[in-house]
Amino acid sequence: MTLAEMKTGDKARVSEVSGADAVKKHLGSLGVVPGALVTVCQISFGNMIIGIHDGRLAINEDVARRISVAAA
Repeated sequence: MTLAEMKTGDKARVSEVSGADAVKKHLGSLGVVPGALVTVCQISFGNMIIGIHDGRLAINEDVARRISVAAA
């Protein structure tokens, strides 16, 4: 399942981040790494605000589809 398939309030663990190395590196620097717990805080027109670690991160649907997650 990808992050884009989740609904508001869902929690999951990141299992894989796919895409170009630059994208993976950028997301990794923001804490989106395998094993990280994410919570979907808000969804609006395909864009998401996710809670990760002690902060929040806004991502678009294209990026959300690159993040594979597993049930927490």
